[in-house]
Amino acid sequence: MIGMSPLKIALQQFINGITKKNLIDLLPAITVELQVEVSFATFCQISYTNEEGNYCIREFTGKTWSKKLFLTQEREIQFSVFVNNHLLLKDQTIVMTKLVDDKIVGQQKIQLDAKSTYSGWYKLK
Repeated sequence: MIGMSPLKIALQQFINGITKKNLIDLLPAITVELQVEVSFATFCQISYTNEEGNYCIREFTGKTWSKKLFLTQEREIQFSVFVNNHLLLKDQTIVMTKLVDDKIVGQQKIQLDAKSTYSGWYKLK
């Protein structure tokens, strides 16, 4: 280390201090993906708990929405959707899916009521 600047020395010590175990600890252990598919283009709100356990509400317009969460330990993720059927379309559906490490752990198909523009929050059971 003779002739190296203090910055290079510090950087070299940092790199040497990283072990394979440390790198594995930095990576998330569990991937959770939340998906919503609506049979028609509309405005929706999605409520879910994020990686820190806080409730989040996201809005989207269209037919599909998805969100990936990266967890370091297993825990329950709450997930619900609010759909606007403002044209009172008949025979419309919502499909809510939760995947953990690319495996479906929860899926629900919901038939929308054509008599109401807002049917309330649908929660994945």
